[in-house]
Amino acid sequence: MKTTILKHRFWALGAGAALLAACGGGGGGGSAPVDPVASGSDIPVSATTSSAGAFTFVNGVASTTDNTAEPLVVGDATLATSETDEPDAI
Repeated sequence: MKTTILKHRFWALGAGAALLAACGGGGGGGSAPVDPVASGSDIPVSATTSSAGAFTFVNGVASTTDNTAEPLVVGDATLATSETDEPDAI
């Protein structure tokens, strides 16, 4: 009886390991393209060319919880604004 239980545990462990190993590979999607930064700053170009890009950038920076991160270099970059775009919900 005890050997039967040990055999079941062995096969269950082996099946679990095989399933975990099968889930680990593939995909090959690569990483998302990185938005280039404006010269002399850490501000992405999209944040300087569209108000939606600026809003996305500021939301990303504001939601960062890492208080030990390096400060952003702003340089001469200016966030884009728009007089015609509708306001985004906060």
